[in-house]
Amino acid sequence: MEANGLKLIQLESNIKWFHELRNKEMESAIAEHFQKNPCVVAYLDYKVLIGTWENNGFHFYELFDNNKYIQKLRIFNANQELLIWRADTGLKGRLRSDDLQGTGTQVIVAHQVLFGTRKGDKCKGNFTEITEDRGTSLILPFSNIQCDDKGNLASRIIIKTYNYVTYNEVFQASYEDCRFVGFSDGENDLT
Repeated sequence: MEANGLKLIQLESNIKWFHELRNKEMESAIAEHFQKNPCVVAYLDYKVLIGTWENNGFHFYELFDNNKYIQKLRIFNANQELLIWRADTGLKGRLRSDDLQGTGTQVIVAHQVLFGTRKGDKCKGNFTEITEDRGTSLILPFSNIQCDDKGNLASRIIIKTYNYVTYNEVFQASYEDCRFVGFSDGENDLT
């Protein structure tokens, strides 16, 4: 069923919890669960960075090498997400893996439009900046973003999310979790 751009699907979903992650344990968990280069969204104390995990390290447009500023990390691909967050005792995490052929879990699929209507000036290697007149900009780890000869994006960049539905004792539905799935331009997968 699809309504207002949201789609309800069924899948099988499994969760693994990490109650304490030190730097090496975090890197080992990422390497163990992600064979190809996943996307990373890093929520830091002072900014948000979007990049990838490659060759056992984070790759962002600008250097980031100090994990003490991490508030939250989302490392994800089409099949799973490792969510890491800062707690009082250090870093904790949740790995959510999905099987689209399975059933048992109801999920609302959403496509959320990102800020950015044109290509910015900060583009190097596999990174492209998207920006708007009001000054908002994001630097994304993709070089395949299409735009016209004036730099306007051919279509808006979206992030696909899965929102997991649960029911309380009186069968009222709510979301119990959300995970990032991937980026696209509405038609083509960018990840």
